[in-house]
Amino acid sequence: MKRMTRPKVHRPINTVTLDVGKPPSSRGETWKTFTILYHSFEQLSTGSDHHGIMSPNFSCNGKWWNITIFPCGGGEAPDENVSIYLYHVSEGSASATFSVGILDMNGVVTSESDRNEHFFVVEDGVSFGAGVDNFVKRSDILDPLKNILDSNGTLRVKVQMKEEPKTAFVPHNPFLKMMQSIFLDETSADVCFEVSVPAEEEGSDTAASDDLFHAHRLILDTCAPMLAALCGSSENGEMATATITDVSPKIFRQLLFYVYGGSVPKDDLKAHAKAIIDASNKYSIVNLKLEAEEAYVDSTEITIDNVMDNLLYADAMNLALLKEVAVNFLADNGEELLTGVSFNDLPGHVVKDMLVATTRKKKKAVPETAYDYETCTYCAHGLSLMSVNDLRRMMYEMDYDADGSREAMIEALSKGAPKESISDDED
Repeated sequence: MKRMTRPKVHRPINTVTLDVGKPPSSRGETWKTFTILYHSFEQLSTGSDHHGIMSPNFSCNGKWWNITIFPCGGGEAPDENVSIYLYHVSEGSASATFSVGILDMNGVVTSESDRNEHFFVVEDGVSFGAGVDNFVKRSDILDPLKNILDSNGTLRVKVQMKEEPKTAFVPHNPFLKMMQSIFLDETSADVCFEVSVPAEEEGSDTAASDDLFHAHRLILDTCAPMLAALCGSSENGEMATATITDVSPKIFRQLLFYVYGGSVPKDDLKAHAKAIIDASNKYSIVNLKLEAEEAYVDSTEITIDNVMDNLLYADAMNLALLKEVAVNFLADNGEELLTGVSFNDLPGHVVKDMLVATTRKKKKAVPETAYDYETCTYCAHGLSLMSVNDLRRMMYEMDYDADGSREAMIEALSKGAPKESISDDED
């Protein structure tokens, strides 16, 4: 890969070669050919600063590219060799399968690179190209006996790029969009939540406020049973109501929107992680709780001053990931913590977590090593050495609830059978 360093821009005529009939390429593949003309090649820069001559941009597979030729070497190439590089100039990264070649004055390929796939990246706004340093000797291009330059001294460079197959556009399943279209729709709703915030929680200059959130019992029964249970039953088609006073309207709206298939923006997850964790834990919106926990872990630096607060909070709210991070911090900083932290409020069962953290440093386990092929179950000892992330992934793959302590997940996995071992034909 070669770094693009703002080469001089050459403005040749950019021509696209059109194929009549199927070009000689692999079966089922289509290649797009570009021919770039470098006029008066002999007069192009031959200084020792390795200037590149950049072609106009051209498009392939929905991305923009250009070819840069170094007439006097480039990269690791000595001055007597010519280097050629392809650069991706669109936003973001891209991959391309391509080859470059030199045509003589009769259109015959005299030098050509292999057709290889390359991944193009942009780092700190700098594009990195792919190509060949010692592509061809400069003296060979200038040699009249090789008939590479035409009478006007024009050099022809051919670029072939593999075209990716185009697939028909098919809209996504509209169910999620339809679900969200009835979010807070009063006309079709049969449930209403009145979320009240006492004045003392809003500030001395602000009166108490009530916000109404309309919802649908069928959706709540399926996706948030604990919220549905608050509403009780209604008679004669009247709307069922429930009052909530322990969650702010803003947090409740995010909670309810998540139930309808929406997502909470990452910035909001980080800014209100604890409030979202508390609300989703209270009303058993499991996935949202796990997302908020991850956001809290990512945005919180565990220190000697806050490790115990975070550990006790994780233990109280059943936050296995945060608890693992805090316990790992205790295990890694034991000497410093002996004099700087009080362990008086530490629950006794956390001692086992600290032993696990210490043991995991010495011996790590993966799901494959914890699996007993004779009983089609996972052994508790192997599971106990796994990270919370691995345990949750395994719980998800086995259709288990991933919101649980490390101990609860280990017990469920060690007793349960993987989905593959359960026959769909059993009655």
